[in-house]
Amino acid sequence: MNLLEHIKDFGAIDAENDNRLIEYFFRTPILDQLYGYEKSIVIGRKGTGKTAIYKYIENEKTRYVSALLFKDYPWQVHDKYKNTIVSERESFVHSWEFFFYIEIFKKMVALIGEFRSAQTQKQIRKIEKWIKRNWGSISFDHKETLSPQKRRRWVFSFAPSVMGNSLGSVSTAFQQSDNLGNTLAEFNSKFEKIVENLLNDFNGEIILLFDELDLAYSSTDANYKNRLIGLLLATYAFFSKFNKKVKIYLFLRSDIFNSLEFQDKNKIKDNMVVFLDWDPKSTTSKLSLKQLISNRIKANINAKSDNFERNWNEIFEPNNIGRNQTKWNFIIERTFVRPRDVIKFLNLALEQAQNRLRADVDSIDKITNTDIHVIRKKYSQYLIEELKDELTGSYDEYDYYLEILRDIHKISFSFNDFLESYKTVNERRSLDANPTEVLERLFEFSIIGFYKPGGGGFGGSEYAFRYTAESQPFNPKARKFKVHPGFKEYLELVER
Repeated sequence: MNLLEHIKDFGAIDAENDNRLIEYFFRTPILDQLYGYEKSIVIGRKGTGKTAIYKYIENEKTRYVSALLFKDYPWQVHDKYKNTIVSERESFVHSWEFFFYIEIFKKMVALIGEFRSAQTQKQIRKIEKWIKRNWGSISFDHKETLSPQKRRRWVFSFAPSVMGNSLGSVSTAFQQSDNLGNTLAEFNSKFEKIVENLLNDFNGEIILLFDELDLAYSSTDANYKNRLIGLLLATYAFFSKFNKKVKIYLFLRSDIFNSLEFQDKNKIKDNMVVFLDWDPKSTTSKLSLKQLISNRIKANINAKSDNFERNWNEIFEPNNIGRNQTKWNFIIERTFVRPRDVIKFLNLALEQAQNRLRADVDSIDKITNTDIHVIRKKYSQYLIEELKDELTGSYDEYDYYLEILRDIHKISFSFNDFLESYKTVNERRSLDANPTEVLERLFEFSIIGFYKPGGGGFGGSEYAFRYTAESQPFNPKARKFKVHPGFKEYLELVER
């Protein structure tokens, strides 16, 4: 049997559906930073591997993890617990801290056997009874923590004293309070003392993993942004507490993080954030995309070597493609330098090569240049579909913006070219943004790059794309632009 026929695929493009994720996982130094709690917030574009890290930690630390997914989470429930005394940006901190503590208590009950003394275990059993009286069970979903109306047992009262701190009745306190934000602050103050004392007798760690935080995102929803800022600030407040026995990890899309503005953002960014910026060139860098892909090839061909070139050449014919360009560079040029994009490209190319081999058993048992060219249109369609979630959360008219590029019909274009096509589309669509604003929005999602002249000792001229440098601002005075090569086939553009 041919080598390629033995390979089913190189993995799913999304970690949720990748059955071989743990086998494929490329362990980078970032994981050591997270495990050591040197960092706790993972920022990256969609498809850069945030959920893969989430799933890997969940698998390795199963016993200690509370895996908290925020699909269908009732974000608005935090609104009634706003603290009206503090600023708008800090108003949700107490509700998130309360959320943290309840999840910590639930995990303590599950790990009661890892608390050394019988006296401490007795205190945890009190907490267990308190949770059951107030929430109805110890295993309620995290989406219900701040939704007491869904739990009829909230009307019961049970107010034990744990480690010298009276917990009080949540139901009574919430019913009587005019400012629920203040009430949560009072609970949190007691919770902190209780947790600190209990952890002194604890052998393990408690890990809260937050993922799918972006699913409710809308760039126009100020309340959502403030709730998310509250979550970041609460995580920051917990970062130095409890001697690393409680670890809270957030996984968040970079475009959302970049859109948030609040006072302590730079402190959080410097002290707590790791960015998933993959390196497509080096095999020795901290986030080597080549080594990640080499791992997947190795697992599929039963290779013994970790060497990228050796494993790559096992499945690809060695000759260059196009203008004397290596296949790797050709593929990378059409991606956003994300694992997801490269995996998708390889899977499409593999499928095409396998179809070719079935039709012609004597053809070469490697992925060829022709195989790659055949699947370019399918890949281009995939790439635009990948952007839809991000674009629709930010701009309702993104389809019309793409229509302008299709009307230009060239992969490289001038501002005047754009202006002419903008006018044509605007006559039909009545666009909500002027030409420069549309260009900036297209640049924001790396659909286009703008030309940066070189010189002055800072390197040569180039087209600047946002995905290669998140901090790169758009230049409204730019007059030459280029569409990302991955969209060429979808937008039916030509090179000229």
